[in-house]
Amino acid sequence: MKLSTLCSQLLPGEACDDIESFFLEIDDFEEVPLVSRLSRIQDLLERLGPRWTSAYLLSLCSHVLSTVRIAGRARGWTGPEMFFALSFTDFELHAEEGVLLPSVFYYPGAEGVALGNRLLRECGTITSAEIALVRSVFEDAGTLAGFRFCESRTDGPPGHDVVRVFAIPVSEGRE
Repeated sequence: MKLSTLCSQLLPGEACDDIESFFLEIDDFEEVPLVSRLSRIQDLLERLGPRWTSAYLLSLCSHVLSTVRIAGRARGWTGPEMFFALSFTDFELHAEEGVLLPSVFYYPGAEGVALGNRLLRECGTITSAEIALVRSVFEDAGTLAGFRFCESRTDGPPGHDVVRVFAIPVSEGRE
């Protein structure tokens, strides 16, 4: 099976096989959405419905994250020199369309590693509505094991928090 062919059929116009972009020099963090435009998943939505489209996109994004991590190791990266996670920010889209879109979040250097460690330390036992929603998509995709779920809330426009849920892959011995 050729993943790029499958991706181009199911997500036309998206560059699912551009792993090189994760190794470019960046100054801060990057959040790379798996889908850049909602119109590109209309066919997928019609085929699978919102729930299973979310699960499919999560599975594909998890694969991209794993591939980036493996490619980094193959290039001699010995980690932990970068913080990697899946991130979710568009909860309004889920409320309107029923779809939750994942992104690959990466932050190189000591600052990124510090952020990842801080998030893991601060992950509480209280589950917000947003974390519960993200966890439900992971359950649908069968990928719940091996991830810790944390959130970051910052002030946005008056009366609105900006919420980012991180699904952080946790290796054995680190949980």
